[in-house]
Amino acid sequence: MSFSERPAKSYVFDPLWDQETERLATNEAIWDPGTAERFDRLGVGAGWSVLEVGAGHGGTAERLAELVGPAGQVTAADLETGRLVRLKEKGVEVLQVDITTGHLPTGQYDLVHSRMLVQHLPDRVAAVRKMVAALKPGGLLFLEDTDSLPLFRSVVSEDFLQDVRQAGYGLMRESGHEPRGGHYDLAAALECGLEDVSAEGRTVMVQGGSPQARHYQLWLEFMRPRVVGAGLLDDARIDEALAEMADPANRWLSQILISTYGRRPRGTGQP
Repeated sequence: MSFSERPAKSYVFDPLWDQETERLATNEAIWDPGTAERFDRLGVGAGWSVLEVGAGHGGTAERLAELVGPAGQVTAADLETGRLVRLKEKGVEVLQVDITTGHLPTGQYDLVHSRMLVQHLPDRVAAVRKMVAALKPGGLLFLEDTDSLPLFRSVVSEDFLQDVRQAGYGLMRESGHEPRGGHYDLAAALECGLEDVSAEGRTVMVQGGSPQARHYQLWLEFMRPRVVGAGLLDDARIDEALAEMADPANRWLSQILISTYGRRPRGTGQP
């Protein structure tokens, strides 16, 4: 059975979970199916050695472990690894590392994957270079980051939640988030000397009240103090926007998630 044919995960949250764990899990609800389809397209299979950088809640690493089987190896790397401990029972190695200051194992992996991480980093090319160095010669790099401009486009109205997007993402940009992150992934892959480099984009239509919609509610709740403090929106408008996100009658477009692929040249030394 392919990933797309499986029953959807039931994202029912333990009230003891922290909000960040819920945010990471609902982010997986949006993006995991498309990422899994791309793993299949790349041919990830039994015996592969794979590194997941910025593993988050671990859903992608768990899927990779299923694909590579007992003959393969998956390493899930993140700055915060508490949410990944459960994966050790599935044979996943958990690595705590800060990609901005630390180092990854070199020359060990058939595939290195990272989703929605590089766009938040101050030196994106340096981070990508470390991931390339972790590949075996001939290994594949698969990066996924977003272009946020289409977010909340909807038939509901031309300006549906656009004030929320502009306020929230404007403040995020001031804190280092790059709203065109996926485009920079492509540029970094080319700069790092990868071969067979290509990129594509995908979006998801989100229905209000769904686990996917919950992700955007959590984002807005997280941003609320900064948005209100900066005088961009008031609490009443944020409450209204949260209600719009909860309404199943509303549907909107996600960000574009840009997937960038490249292969480390064979017979190369340190990139």
